Amino acid sequence: MRKRIVTGACLMLLMGGAAYATDDQSAACEAKLSQAETLVDQKVEEKLLSEGDVEEVNMLLDEADALCTEGKYAQAIKTLANVNKLVSAAGQPSPEGQ
Repeated sequence: MRKRIVTGACLMLLMGGAAYATDDQSAACEAKLSQAETLVDQKVEEKLLSEGDVEEVNMLLDEADALCTEGKYAQAIKTLANVNKLVSAAGQPSPEGQ
C-alpha cells in the first residue's frame, strides 16, 4: 500500500514539474510575441511599413500566436525572428537608393 502511495506521489511531482516548464515556455513565447507586436505597431504608426508588409507581418504574427498556443515554441520563435527581420528592414534605407 505504501509503495503505491509513494509511486503515485512521485508521478504527481514529475507531472507537475513538466507543467511548470511548459508554463515558463508559454509565458516566454507570449512575451516575445507581445514585444514583436509592439515593434510592429510602432513601425505602422511611423508609416514605415507598406500595406503588403503589414499584411505579411500580421500573417506571421497570427502564425506565431497559433504556434505558441499549440506549444510549438521553437517554431514560434523562428517565425517571430522573421517578423523582426521584416520590420527592422522596413526602417532601413534601401541599398538601391545609395
